[in-house]
Amino acid sequence: MILFVKRHPIAVSLAVVLHLTLGVLITNNWFKETDALKINMSSDGQTEIDEVVQNEPLQTFAVDQQIVQAQVERIKAEQEARRKEQERLAAEARRNEQRLAELRRDQEAETRLAEEARRQADIERQRKEAERQRAAEAKRQAEQARKTAQEAELRRQQAEQQAREIAQAAAKQREAEEKRLKELEALQREAQAQAEKERARQQAITEEVKQKEAQKRQLEAEALAARLMREQLEQEALVKKLAEEEASKQREAARQRELLSLRETYISSISAKVRENWRTPANISEQAQCELVITQTPNGNVSSVKTENCNAQATEQFKQAAESAVLRAQPLPKPPVEELFERNIRFVFKP
Repeated sequence: MILFVKRHPIAVSLAVVLHLTLGVLITNNWFKETDALKINMSSDGQTEIDEVVQNEPLQTFAVDQQIVQAQVERIKAEQEARRKEQERLAAEARRNEQRLAELRRDQEAETRLAEEARRQADIERQRKEAERQRAAEAKRQAEQARKTAQEAELRRQQAEQQAREIAQAAAKQREAEEKRLKELEALQREAQAQAEKERARQQAITEEVKQKEAQKRQLEAEALAARLMREQLEQEALVKKLAEEEASKQREAARQRELLSLRETYISSISAKVRENWRTPANISEQAQCELVITQTPNGNVSSVKTENCNAQATEQFKQAAESAVLRAQPLPKPPVEELFERNIRFVFKP
C-alpha cells in the first residue's frame, strides 16, 4: 500500500479530497433535512404542520394563513435551493469521478510507459551487454590475429635466416667441391704415375703370392691336422664326462634307493614301537585301522597326534587308544641317518 502511494501520489491525493468532499456534502444534507419542516396540505386548503424538528419543546398554536403560506414558500424555496445544491454537488462529484478516472487512466498510461521504459532499458542493457561481449570477442580475435601475425613474421624471419644459411653453406660446398675437383685431378695424374709403378710392383707381388700360396696350403694342411686332433681329444673328453655323469646318476639312484629303504625301516620302527605301547580296549574290531598323523621334535618327543582316513570299523575308542599308544611310545626312534628325519610322519596303524 505504501509503495502504491509513493508511486501514485497525485491519484491518491485526489481520491482523498473526493471522499472528504462527499463526506461533507452528505453530512450537511443530513443536518439540513433534520431541521426541515414537514407540512401536509389538507384538501380544504388549510395548511397543517405535522412535525418540526427543533431542540425546543413542541408548541401548538394557530397561525395566520398568509404567514403559513409564506413559510411554506420559504420552505419550498429552501428545498429547491438544497435540491439544486445537491445536483450541483452531484455534478461536481461526477466531474471529480471523471477527473479521477482520467487520472487513473493517466496513471495507468504512465505505468505502461514506465513498464515500457523498463523493458526498453532491459533491452538496451542486453544490447550493451551483447555489444560488450562482441567487443571482447573482437578484441580477443584481434589479439589472436596479432599473435598469429607475430608468429608468421617470426617464421618468415627464421625462413630467411635458414635460406641465408643454406645459401652460404651451398657456396662453401661449391668452393669445397671445386677445390676437391682440382685435388682429384692432381691425384689422378699422380695415380697414373703410381699405376705404372704399381704394375711393376704387382708383377713382383704375383711371384711372391705364388710362393705364399704354396706356404699357405702347407700351413692349412697342418692346421687341419691339428683341428682334427683337437676335435678327437674333445670327443674323448665328452665321452669321459658322459660316463662320469652316468656313473654319478647311478650312484645317486642307488643312494636314493638306500635312503628309501632306510626310511621304510625308520617308519616301521616307529610303527612297531607304537604297537608295543598299544593297549587293546574291549570291543575293538580286528579290522579297525586309521592313519596316524604325528608331529615330532628332533629328539623324538610327540608335539601332536591325530587320526585320519579311518575305516568304518574304527570307533572313537579305537582312535583314542591309538593316539594314547603314540604318546606312550615317545620318544620315538631316531632315523638311521639325520637327513631322514621328518617332523610330520604319516602311516597306517592297524594293531
